[in-house]
Amino acid sequence: MNIYTINWFLLLILSAIWGGAFTLNKYALEIYSPEVIVAGRLIVGALLLVLIILIRNKKIDIKLSDWRYYSFMSMVGIVIPFLLISYGQIKIDSSLAGILMATMPISTILLSHIFLDDESLTGSKLFGFLIAFLGIIILIMPEIFFLPEITNDILSELMVISGAILYSCSAVYGKKYKITNPLNASTGTIFYSAVAMLLYLFSIETEINDVISYPHIISIASLGIFCTAIATIIYFQILQTSGASFISIMNYLIPIWSIIFGVVFLQEGIYWNYFLGLIIIIYGIKLSQKGIKKPQT
Repeated sequence: MNIYTINWFLLLILSAIWGGAFTLNKYALEIYSPEVIVAGRLIVGALLLVLIILIRNKKIDIKLSDWRYYSFMSMVGIVIPFLLISYGQIKIDSSLAGILMATMPISTILLSHIFLDDESLTGSKLFGFLIAFLGIIILIMPEIFFLPEITNDILSELMVISGAILYSCSAVYGKKYKITNPLNASTGTIFYSAVAMLLYLFSIETEINDVISYPHIISIASLGIFCTAIATIIYFQILQTSGASFISIMNYLIPIWSIIFGVVFLQEGIYWNYFLGLIIIIYGIKLSQKGIKKPQT
């Protein structure tokens, strides 16, 4: 089996893992608060990643001089978006959350144009952004187009979209801030995030549900093991052997998996505007990526 076939297999696994994260998150929210879920996920993921890196490399090379990088990436790239998405998922389906997260490439392109010198905003990128934005409007406010209204919580949807925008901010910052060992940097960022979330959890005045529900605890542990630790390892394996242009295909696959898992495991409904909005968003992303230089792999 050649490396191309292996990477396609890994890409399908990775997109399924991250698509399933929305289902696991939604299920855990039945019992536990967003703060508990995010803290639990990060602690489990950080410990497992640190263990894996120590076994492979014997040490973790995290430079204290990079504290600005870790502070920004921890808060803007992990802690805040994780909380926003979790709070958003309290009132919206996991499948819709997965579709809304598909807007991340669009905000990444816009932010790259503003903050990165090598990213220009071409006509195709702008047109693609407008098309994708139309898809978002169809998702959250179909009644504007005199289409059948579907009961959704717009504030919750905007929370998830805000999480996607923050992911984009961290992606652009990560590209601007040169890191020699991305896997170690990601491990360090997740570890910092776990510490920050743990401190936050103990500092806020909120009731922590002391109900022990093993299925829901397993879902939180799965978020840490699979969606955080193992997904990070797979991500960098694909990135090192196939490059960023290949891994960007994942943006089209994650929403599909989130719909499948939401319907199968949570018996969520399938609504016409989910598919119409997703198709339009994917078309907009495809248009916006025309003319982007493909990295050498």
